Amino acid sequence: MKRILITLFTINCSLFTISAQTLERLRADAVRLASRGYFNKSLDCLRQMSADSLNTEDMRLYYNNFVQLGQNDSLAYWADEMLKNNPYDAALIADYTPRLNKGWQGDIAWKSFPDKVITICRKYVEQDSTHILINRQLGEAYYNMGNYDMAQLELKKLEAIGDTCFGTLYTLGLTYQRMGDNSTAYDYLYRAYEKNDHHPYCLFVLGIVSNKVGLGAEALSYLDEAKKLLMPDRQTLFRLHKELAEAFRLKSEPDFRLEELQECMRYAEEKDVNELTYQMAQCYFVLKQRDKARDYFNKFLEATENKEYNDKIKEMRSSAQRTLRMMMW
Repeated sequence: MKRILITLFTINCSLFTISAQTLERLRADAVRLASRGYFNKSLDCLRQMSADSLNTEDMRLYYNNFVQLGQNDSLAYWADEMLKNNPYDAALIADYTPRLNKGWQGDIAWKSFPDKVITICRKYVEQDSTHILINRQLGEAYYNMGNYDMAQLELKKLEAIGDTCFGTLYTLGLTYQRMGDNSTAYDYLYRAYEKNDHHPYCLFVLGIVSNKVGLGAEALSYLDEAKKLLMPDRQTLFRLHKELAEAFRLKSEPDFRLEELQECMRYAEEKDVNELTYQMAQCYFVLKQRDKARDYFNKFLEATENKEYNDKIKEMRSSAQRTLRMMMW
């Protein structure tokens, strides 16, 4: 009886054990699907493999799939699992730590993980203290934590071994500014600006420190350029206010809708003006500002006379004429 039970147990276990051949097929399918952009299907293959059968490359594929899908908590889980096995995986650390420094949206607010970056990078530099990409993230993490003394130390080490890229110079400039050394901050931010003269925040902070060191005219030029770069272009502003106007229309709030349409008019191209004029007339009518409604409807009708070039304009003209007749009663 005991032998029969052991045999049955062995048979039952074999039903749940994936053969080596099946395992390799799943592994190959997961790689193939990921290479073709089917990241969720690749994950489906990986999930059919038991945890104890996963090798480093399987875990890396998990990580890469979640990177592609933008699922940050999941990619963090698999990166941490790999680092448990190998805390000196330079390629993974160089990809993972910038994501932790930048952070992502959590359940309540945006969160970054500089303390975790420091732990990962400090462990790595026990073995290799000269990896520029990893040391950059270490300096960035200290800056993000507000530990400016350590940030300065790590970033100056990078400069000493020849790393004078925009990012290193820029973060050094920010660090010195935070430490109250505006003169040195200016030097580094200006060097960063020479490498990238279209970075709005570099220009913005360079303008601030230029003011602090008495370079008022120079500060104005940097701040003015920063303002231009930070300001959305005309078309984007038009679309933004147009969508806001539509949202207020759907909420039946004509006063706010009218304000957004007026903003639209500031950024509108000629082809958009007639439709905006009609929509503003509608708002004035609903708000019982009859004189303005009448003016805007008439302005729209005059501008579109003999220009009924599509059904939308025809319908708007008919609606405007009906509303004007109604206001005469």
